[in-house]
Amino acid sequence: MVQIKFLFALLAVMTIVLMEANTVSARDCLSGTFGGACWAWSGEKCRRLCIEEGHVSGHCSGGMKCWCEGC
Repeated sequence: MVQIKFLFALLAVMTIVLMEANTVSARDCLSGTFGGACWAWSGEKCRRLCIEEGHVSGHCSGGMKCWCEGC
């Protein structure tokens, strides 16, 4: 029973990650200055660094990368 719950949770997480990965636009590019994993609480840092790099904005993806918008 515990294994089934674990597999269900793993499947749910993987689905969210794949859905989030598909939301990255073709006009987005990875930040050149953001280091490490981009967690939900580091979204403001990602946005700030992307703006400093000359982009419109930035966001963290499900793959924990900082993507800059308007590249």
